[in-house]
Amino acid sequence: MTLKTVVAIVACVSLSLSGVATAAAADKEALNVTDAGGVIVPMAPMPDLPKAERPAMLPALYVTLGAMQAWDAYSTRSAINAGAREANPTAAAFTTHAGSMLGLKAATTAGTIFFAERMWRKNKVGAVIMLVAINGATAAVSMHNMRNAKRLSTR
Repeated sequence: MTLKTVVAIVACVSLSLSGVATAAAADKEALNVTDAGGVIVPMAPMPDLPKAERPAMLPALYVTLGAMQAWDAYSTRSAINAGAREANPTAAAFTTHAGSMLGLKAATTAGTIFFAERMWRKNKVGAVIMLVAINGATAAVSMHNMRNAKRLSTR
């Protein structure tokens, strides 16, 4: 998988998720009116619910995080199969079995989302910046793994 393909997939997923927030806002407006025999009649006002003012970017970053973790698992496996070794001593124990590596990646993803949600309550901008940084670092590691896999497989 080339870098262009990964970037295109991430961009498509991110843009798709930004439309979800727009559709949700349109549905909220649609709930305030009803069609009674061709005449639009306003309904009784809905009680005010607490607003979560979640930026559309946050769920998109969660999906991107999952995609980057999956790519990292794939690229790590490819590099190891080509003869590389895991440089991270914490993760090295999980690389012998695909299931344990996927479990590690799932736990890492879930933990990151958990702490991003906690951070978002107090520092919205910080949570977004943290996720962008983690996604970028994971993408950089994955690209490094793919380069190693390619370099070692041509020997």
